[in-house]
Amino acid sequence: MKQEEKKTRNRRTNEQLDRDVMSELEKLVAEQGFGNVNLSTLTKAAGMEANVFYRRYGSMDNLYDKLAKQYDFWMNNAINISNLNVLGSKKFFAETFKILFKNLSDNPVMQKLLLYEMSVVNDTTKRTAETRDIMNLNLITYYETLFKPANVNIKSIAAILIGGIYYLILHKECAKICTIDFNTSEGEKAFSEGIDFLTDIIFNRLEVYERDRNAVRQMMADGISELKICKYMGISKNDLKMLLSK
Repeated sequence: MKQEEKKTRNRRTNEQLDRDVMSELEKLVAEQGFGNVNLSTLTKAAGMEANVFYRRYGSMDNLYDKLAKQYDFWMNNAINISNLNVLGSKKFFAETFKILFKNLSDNPVMQKLLLYEMSVVNDTTKRTAETRDIMNLNLITYYETLFKPANVNIKSIAAILIGGIYYLILHKECAKICTIDFNTSEGEKAFSEGIDFLTDIIFNRLEVYERDRNAVRQMMADGISELKICKYMGISKNDLKMLLSK
């Protein structure tokens, strides 16, 4: 019985040690960045001996990988996809980028991880970047299906917006961009207004497509010839064919 109690005590001690080490590493990474925290600084902050560290973790790279894994699902956790039905596809689209901007602004470790991915190519950075992309696959597929009939490459648009947000956040400590200080509430408001404007433009393309498709189908039902429909709508026969397709 005493031996089991001792094992339990040791296990709890090890679990606490892991929490302490990861907590200190997270703080140091937020200040110094991934790959920049040395062993002596970490072990001193965590109150552990170097030999204990090597026995438990093997190397700093292993520990960096462990910390990075905690952020593999960062974006997925930030966005509640169940809100898609509540907000609708247009508002949810805009809110997704606003949430990304806000959460990344408030998360210095995630910022350092992105910088690490941009500067170092290894198993850790490739995995975290690829995992983040995979986690958003269902959402991207949904919007790709929604916009495909209107011939809108929503994947490329989303990629440009996400990349732009990353740059705005990672650059904001350095200088303003187009005179906007994204470190301020005014900057966040300007970002939000910009996203709403771009969302209106993107979804307007879809709305125009739906309007034209309904108009063409109504004219066809009224017996108007395809030639006259093309003339009235200012479209080609190929455009007409696409509007009539499912």
